[in-house]
Amino acid sequence: MKLLIFGPCGLLAALCCFYQPTDAALAAMSIDLGSQFIKIGLVKPGVPMDIVLNKESRRKTPNVISFKNDERFFAEAAAAMSSSHPQSSYNFLLSLIARKEGDDAFTAYKKTFPFTAFEFDEVKKTVIFPYKEEKYNVETLLAMILWNAKKVTEAYADQTVKDVVITVPIFLNQAERRAIATAAEIAGLNLLQLLNDGSAAALNYGVFRRKEITEKPMHMLIYDMGAVKTTATIVQYVLESTRKDGKDKQPTLRTVGVGYDKTLGGLEITNRVRDHLERVFRDTVSTSKDITTNARAIGKLHKEAERVKQVLSANTETYAQVESLFEEQNFRAKVTRDELEKMIEDLEPRIAAPILDALGMSQLKVEDVDLIVLMGAGTRVPKVKEILKSILKDKEISNFLNTDEAIAMGAVYQAAHLSKSFKVLPFNIHEKILYPVFVNFQTKTEEGRMKPIRKSLFGENYPVPNRVMHFASYSDDFKIEIQDTDKNPLSEIEFTGVKDAIEKEVTDENSILKGVKTTFSIDLSGIVSVEKASVVVEKIPTTEETEKYEIEKKEFEEWEKEQEELKKKEKAEKKEKEEKNKAEGEKADDEEKEDESEKKTEDVEKPAPVKKTKPVEPKPKKINVALTVKETKTDNVDLNKEEVATAKKTLSDFEQKEQEKHDREEAMNLLEGLLYDLAVRLEDGEEYAEYVTEDEKKAILEEVSILKLWFEDDVSLDTKKEEFDERRKKLEELTAKPNSRKQEHIDVPKVAEVLEDNFNRSMTFHGMALNLTQHEEGNKTFTDTELEVLTKLIETTTEWWNEKKKLFDKQAKNEEPAVKASEIAEKARDLEREVRYLVNKLKIASSKKTKEEKKKAKKEKKDAEEAKTDEGANVDAPDAETPPPAENDESTTAEPKKEAEHDASEL
Repeated sequence: MKLLIFGPCGLLAALCCFYQPTDAALAAMSIDLGSQFIKIGLVKPGVPMDIVLNKESRRKTPNVISFKNDERFFAEAAAAMSSSHPQSSYNFLLSLIARKEGDDAFTAYKKTFPFTAFEFDEVKKTVIFPYKEEKYNVETLLAMILWNAKKVTEAYADQTVKDVVITVPIFLNQAERRAIATAAEIAGLNLLQLLNDGSAAALNYGVFRRKEITEKPMHMLIYDMGAVKTTATIVQYVLESTRKDGKDKQPTLRTVGVGYDKTLGGLEITNRVRDHLERVFRDTVSTSKDITTNARAIGKLHKEAERVKQVLSANTETYAQVESLFEEQNFRAKVTRDELEKMIEDLEPRIAAPILDALGMSQLKVEDVDLIVLMGAGTRVPKVKEILKSILKDKEISNFLNTDEAIAMGAVYQAAHLSKSFKVLPFNIHEKILYPVFVNFQTKTEEGRMKPIRKSLFGENYPVPNRVMHFASYSDDFKIEIQDTDKNPLSEIEFTGVKDAIEKEVTDENSILKGVKTTFSIDLSGIVSVEKASVVVEKIPTTEETEKYEIEKKEFEEWEKEQEELKKKEKAEKKEKEEKNKAEGEKADDEEKEDESEKKTEDVEKPAPVKKTKPVEPKPKKINVALTVKETKTDNVDLNKEEVATAKKTLSDFEQKEQEKHDREEAMNLLEGLLYDLAVRLEDGEEYAEYVTEDEKKAILEEVSILKLWFEDDVSLDTKKEEFDERRKKLEELTAKPNSRKQEHIDVPKVAEVLEDNFNRSMTFHGMALNLTQHEEGNKTFTDTELEVLTKLIETTTEWWNEKKKLFDKQAKNEEPAVKASEIAEKARDLEREVRYLVNKLKIASSKKTKEEKKKAKKEKKDAEEAKTDEGANVDAPDAETPPPAENDESTTAEPKKEAEHDASEL
């Protein structure tokens, strides 16, 4: 996308012009992976950037999955089931991903969703969700949600989509990022990048205002209060060059400050409203049991609390009301905005903290921030806005972004940039690592002792994706440890084959061990890994090689001196000869020729000089011996290859079952609909009944009656699709003839109009052709045979149609039609073909006649000019004879080729 103009309309036009798809079959998508909702962006040829509509035609989709009767439900259907079937509905999965038993996140999750069943893996200590006989980990459930997003996008795009950029909160650690990447792999997506959501929103702003970005840095604060988290991101826009000469400057987006609260969001406010409604229900309604013991009642109350929170954002008071909330008791209670603000007054420091942290990290003041944007549903709460305005010193809050879709739209631009399907103008993004990565290893001191060393691997800003480190103190297999800033272990890397490589390559004093060279990488998703490692041995030249080089070098230098002396001598002799020849004149010229002849003879007899090559100085050579590297993640045990394959099979099995169910229901609905349709259409007085004979009607009604009984007595969930198809096929065979008759009675009048129109045009043309032929002299445009064929075709077709039409109009509708639409259409085509042939012939003849007339007029004009010239010429001047035309002059003597006559047998 080459965005060089402003405004959404201008941007759309620019995108259409500058998107250059390299493969029309490819597209890319983005997923704004929120905890509560998902927004999906799409870019494909012809659709620069768009938000995908789900099956309910909505622009955002609930991030939830539910199970019922071994069937999965997504989006709106799953959200509706969350209150009625909370035990098998799974919301807010992002807050649990890559978390281990004992984490505070599980306590908060249990409080919010007390009836959602979960347990922990005995080995990995991560959460799993049991459903009947199966147990699903978070990665598999998240993969199902991503799979559904993929299917929705493909249905909207009407093509396959695999490339994706997924947006995540910036504070996700290594384990959480790897888990989301694994879920994307299970879902069948090609993950291009895990992009921080603040950067995605800022990118969406930047691509719309590319020309406003200059060499002077501009800062924007994005405050995002989502469902379960709050982040404040300060980004810098600046025009920079990545080249050494400073040319080709490109817009750059750099994250300079971040603050966050992982548990503060709209869900926290909703939970407080729900708790308030629980207390009001206990105080006002008498029940035999406590409301918190009923899963469905708590689910309904949570849903109503969410609605009340949204209403109070725009109104000062509202009523919470739920019919048959618990023990068939209705609930209705008044809630005011003042009550809501009292519920969350203790959150004020937490609401302000992310902004203060972001300003501190960026070393900026509020006055230095040029733009401020509020995002997320939580920022719509009036009390939250009031707190933010006081922190921001009443600085103007901008409204230039569609905050609901800015993240998805920014990410889809990045997807187009990273995908191989599109070429876009670059917009550089520099992310910030909140958790710098360090490596711990051993090094040898001067005393020969090994001591631990901790060295930075990837800091807050990482300009390059790869980092090479050398470990020079190891002579055998060894291990190193990767840690984060707080010394939490991330992974353990084991290198094997070191000793064998050293023994093989370090064989003498000329082999020097340089250590173990290791390449670490950090990808666009911020995931750190080890790429490769090798033992590096330097082979220095031996004494013999050095001495040999010195001798050869000396010989070469002596040879060079000899060649220089020879060249100087030859040059002096040549100069002396030239001066001598010049003095002796012509006589010297003859002698010079003889000398040259003798010289040539001497040159022929003289042996060719021997050329020597300059010797190459022996230099040290580096030998790299690849090592076996094994990386074991210690922060979280990732799914191994077998577990990923099992998860993929689980998704595939679900998809196959759901497709079979869909096909079965479609086949059943087709048959059932046909039964009831026929029962109505075969009644007396119905139009369809007129086309059915008594025997056919009897047979059809008998079959309909049999099938109805079969539906009532035998059809079950185990009835296969093939059985529905087979019975429908039998019924369609019985109704085939009546359906054909009805269709013929619909089609024949339409095709008859075409035939009659062809009659009229053919008769008109026939009359014109006869008239033209009578008045033409010499070669006729149409031959007698062609006119005769047309005359006969019109007569026979007219006779045939009058006969068939008469029979068709007289017969009953349930009789086989005397004529079919296809037969009439064939007759109409015959007439049209014959007339078209003659019309084309007339056009050709007319074109030739026009050319001949132009040629004749040109010749007459030329003759007139020549005659005029002759009158003014000298009377004594002899007349120029006009040469006779050449025998082979086709321009004057050749006759026009005759058109091939139309053979009547062709018809």
